Amino acid sequence: MSHYFKTDYTIKENKINFTYTFNDQSYTLVSNSGMFSPGHVDYATNILLNNLPEIKGSLLDLGCGYGIIGIVLSKHNNLSKVTMADSNLRALECAKENCRLNNVTAKIIESDSFSNITEKFDNIVTNPPIHAGKKTLYKMYEEAFEHLYDKGKLFIVIQKKHGAETTIDKLLTIFNNCTPIYKKKGFYILCCIKQSSPQSQ
Repeated sequence: MSHYFKTDYTIKENKINFTYTFNDQSYTLVSNSGMFSPGHVDYATNILLNNLPEIKGSLLDLGCGYGIIGIVLSKHNNLSKVTMADSNLRALECAKENCRLNNVTAKIIESDSFSNITEKFDNIVTNPPIHAGKKTLYKMYEEAFEHLYDKGKLFIVIQKKHGAETTIDKLLTIFNNCTPIYKKKGFYILCCIKQSSPQSQ
């Protein structure tokens, strides 16, 4: 079975151009087969983008796909340091093209979770690859803690049916805090803040 978070060139290319409107600004985008949500911005990502607080400082769009989160947050918050990371090479090709189409400057990295990421960030935002499994996701959250500056924030969108409540429990063990900043119709947006003193892992 092919997964959108892995590169699978056996899937025939099918490039789809589309537009996405956020805050009255239109974004021109290209997507392809073999990646998450080709041809449209998925419901959870749309909820995430429309309910995040103002983002300041550096941003990591983790599991960026074709780059919509990093692009929109960069333009909307006038960010100067944006990094996008994904393990799907086909998605990264689209992310690079979409940055060009929307005049966004970003560092784009091929990385399986944090495997090729050494920097720290003020903000990490992700619509996580649920089908990668709980073990993989929990490791990602633990590594996110290590890749945040003091007072840095992790934002996650997740559905209740995909384990939002157990995810909150896990994040509390890592960050010692986890605030649902959005909770409606089975969707949660969670915010965790890295505290001054390290918490037990």
